Amino acid sequence: MDQKQQTLVVRIIDLDITKPIDFATPVENLGGCQSLFISMLKRMETMSLNRYVNQVAESLNNKDWNNMKHGAHQLKGASGYVGAGRIHYACYHI
Repeated sequence: MDQKQQTLVVRIIDLDITKPIDFATPVENLGGCQSLFISMLKRMETMSLNRYVNQVAESLNNKDWNNMKHGAHQLKGASGYVGAGRIHYACYHI
């Protein structure tokens, strides 16, 4: 039998992790629109941050590894959009 080998490609965003929020990279990716970035940052806090941090923490306590990975994946994506590099990279490693 001939088995095909699959390659998984994971994209990591190049963010400045010396600051809690890398302001420059996301604003540049948004064509310089600072107001759109601020709007996205506010939405991330209310729509994603609390929800997925709680999901990861509760799943860890319950030893529900699949749900923990799902929450970390969602949080990784949301944090990458707003330049929260430390959160983004931490979630990548979960």
